[in-house]
Amino acid sequence: MTRQRRLKRRSFLVGAAGAAFSSTLRASDVPPSGAVGLRCSKEGVSGIISQGEDGAELDPAFRWHIGSNTKAMTAALYARMVDLGRCRWAASVPSLFPTIASHSGWADIRVEELLSHAAGLTDSFVDGPWLDARRADPKSVREQRRDVVERVLGSPPPERRGVYRYGNLNYVLVGAAIEQAADVTWEEAMRGELFAPLRLAEAGFGPPPRTGPWGREANNGDLEPVDPLLGSADNPAVLWPSGGVHISASGYAQFLAIYLRSGAPLLRTQTLEHLLIPAVPNLGYAGGWSLDGPPNSPASRLTHDGSNTLWFASAIIDSKLGHGYAALTNCGGERGAEITARILEGLSQRKRVP
Repeated sequence: MTRQRRLKRRSFLVGAAGAAFSSTLRASDVPPSGAVGLRCSKEGVSGIISQGEDGAELDPAFRWHIGSNTKAMTAALYARMVDLGRCRWAASVPSLFPTIASHSGWADIRVEELLSHAAGLTDSFVDGPWLDARRADPKSVREQRRDVVERVLGSPPPERRGVYRYGNLNYVLVGAAIEQAADVTWEEAMRGELFAPLRLAEAGFGPPPRTGPWGREANNGDLEPVDPLLGSADNPAVLWPSGGVHISASGYAQFLAIYLRSGAPLLRTQTLEHLLIPAVPNLGYAGGWSLDGPPNSPASRLTHDGSNTLWFASAIIDSKLGHGYAALTNCGGERGAEITARILEGLSQRKRVP
């Protein structure tokens, strides 16, 4: 597909109208491609825009990879574990892993600093060879995450504490802390304590199923689908707490709506408020979201983008207006960012996307 080819708007679905499309739309020799936009309120999904390329129909049940927008889910899961009494706020990072030796430089760094990318931890050793080695690693994903924790805590933080330094490993450590507290994998905890309470049946991990859109990579100006069965279709599972969820548009709307309902039914109000206060004043990031609001108070506007380079997701929560918006597409990079930005602009202005 060339850059100039435009997306064609297919339909605007109001409420829970996802069932209006037949599941037979999923069957095709050519993977469908396009984008979806969604709007939600505190009641849940209030509208879905379904867009396909070259006239293709898109089933609203299709799942979309949300990349680093998974971070908000991992943060919400940790917060739920706090409400359940299995985790706690202000816990030092070493206390999250009592059987792992840690460098003294981590002694008083708190879990909130991981959630705000302010712990001084970056992705310094995450490169191509490391990713390939993790894909080939015969260890279980929980063992791999523990290996990451041991490597990270065995040395001082590579960057200065208290300064915003975005790093996926922050959320891998949070995912591993959840595993330590719950004694199950992050994936199992996510299914049991986030997907289930929110009734997110169309959600999972890694590449979305082959029956829907495939992620696409740029090749000489064209976008080529990548088979979900290939290892290159997503980052290795060890990193999934920082960016490995796929979900339907309506399911994502249900998740976003908790931020418009003061956390209900997943979190207590005070728990959500704490989650969205950055570990350092004026830092501008907490709980898997970029923040817009007064220091030391819940933000009035949350934003985040996510991509594993084959997909792109953008989300906005505007608590003042009482709406959330998101746009998801199966292409990454600048092209994916442009598509999602255009859809979000239309949704936020309550316009149909041309």
